[in-house]
Amino acid sequence: MTFDNILDTIIKNYKNGLLFSSIVLLSVLLFLGNQQITTGFIVPQGIDFTGGTQAMVEITGTINIDALKQNLETATDSRIIIKQLKDTNTITIESKIPITKELLKTAISESGAEYKSSSIHTLGASLGAAFFTEALKAILIAYIFMSIIVFFLFRSFVPSFAIIFASFADITTAIVGMNLLGLNLSMATIAGLLILIGYSIDTDILLSTRVLKRRSEGTVDERIKSSMKTGLTMSITSIIAMIVLYLISTSIILDEIALVIIMGLTADIFYTWFQNVGILKLYAEKKKL
Repeated sequence: MTFDNILDTIIKNYKNGLLFSSIVLLSVLLFLGNQQITTGFIVPQGIDFTGGTQAMVEITGTINIDALKQNLETATDSRIIIKQLKDTNTITIESKIPITKELLKTAISESGAEYKSSSIHTLGASLGAAFFTEALKAILIAYIFMSIIVFFLFRSFVPSFAIIFASFADITTAIVGMNLLGLNLSMATIAGLLILIGYSIDTDILLSTRVLKRRSEGTVDERIKSSMKTGLTMSITSIIAMIVLYLISTSIILDEIALVIIMGLTADIFYTWFQNVGILKLYAEKKKL
């Protein structure tokens, strides 16, 4: 089956695609609802928002991360998050309570490596809460301005709502992915989500513009197919670029941003080309476009 045949099949079976994307989104919302009920939050917050201590530690030798985590959690009676930078001898350690250099030296030694140097940063809980409030404001403002621009462009409720709803679906699906990969809500993941808001509406605007405003460029199905070719190329190119960034980066911040965008853009392929194609096809049939 050729690529064109695959696109034709998706367009022809748009109602099934709409049903499939709706089931996926419902599953996502149920997962997040269960998270909220069982844990009290839809995604765990990192120390950027809860306050705590982050230590950047350089070591020599090979370390047993699981043993280090157990040693530190036993010593502090607190949950510890440890990440090792790719292709380096540097690890980051996060804790909600203070960690001293002496404790790090002892725990690292007992875990099979040798402590070399460290930098320790502590953030107060009140300041972390203030950061969290500002981060939520940033996301809300981004959505408000994005919604205004979309409604201004199309001046019609159904296509505008479809674009905004698809962006919401991308964000919620990316948050589920964060839960599954153990990513906390942090400044880095918030940045990834903000970038995703911009990325995610590109293909939706492309689709809506060609279907609703370029009626001289063939039938509705032909216009959808043309936008699918362009939009999928855009999305796949961006995903590949983020995968490369993740693979070559030695920065945890860049890794987390890249992962959030990869998950969101992957979800966007389904929500744009299954969900929004279905919505716009039904809308076009009703309006006889």
